Amino acid sequence: MILGLAAAMAAGPRILRPTQANPSGLLNTVKNNPAMVEELCQQFETINSSGSSVYSSTGLEQVAASQGISTADAEILVTYVVGLHCPDVT
Repeated sequence: MILGLAAAMAAGPRILRPTQANPSGLLNTVKNNPAMVEELCQQFETINSSGSSVYSSTGLEQVAASQGISTADAEILVTYVVGLHCPDVT
């Protein structure tokens, strides 16, 4: 087991794709910007009030377009923001 760990460490750091590490730095931006969190929650509530779930393809596409990110990154962003800041959003 120790040899396996040593071999993995010797191989160097693992390079993560942006969505695995932090989607375009957006999560750090959100963490440090309460006004952005509030705007995102309002956007998510607007999507809900139009009859769509923010997790639906339509909702994720709207979030992605507004933030200039991929829908995969939008899904990560939505999950993070809803989970920590606006739990009433669906």
